[in-house]
Amino acid sequence: MSDERSRAREESLGRAFAGASRVECGPMDIEGACLVYQEAGFDVTDELVAFLGKYGETTVFWPSHVTGNETSLTISVEEAAEAFAPNVRYFEKRLGMSALPVGIALSTEEMVLLAENGDIALGGDAGVQRVAHGFEEAVRALISGDWDMRFF
Repeated sequence: MSDERSRAREESLGRAFAGASRVECGPMDIEGACLVYQEAGFDVTDELVAFLGKYGETTVFWPSHVTGNETSLTISVEEAAEAFAPNVRYFEKRLGMSALPVGIALSTEEMVLLAENGDIALGGDAGVQRVAHGFEEAVRALISGDWDMRFF
């Protein structure tokens, strides 16, 4: 992806995420990403390919509601490939549907999951939490702090 295209994506997503301090977008190689997912033992779905095409290698920063320090959510193929597959399977059981790791979020480096129905969830040591349906809605919910933080 060209620098010009990355900047255009950053500007577009920056407008979509009111309250974000900044958005950074890096180059995204879809074919390479698919190979990385396959090598890590994860399925490559049409939904994943579309998601990565739109949001891959993107980091959104905002001030934490808890500490006031800057926090972030990163969609990263490298981070996703490092996800521990048994944890992903556990999170899928808790969610009641298949899900794929797509990145990390917050200072605790929660696993960001793309569920088969388009929901975005966070998985970590305490369990899994549904944030919202759709990536942009999930980021807005995280930034505002207005999401159901219950674990299941």
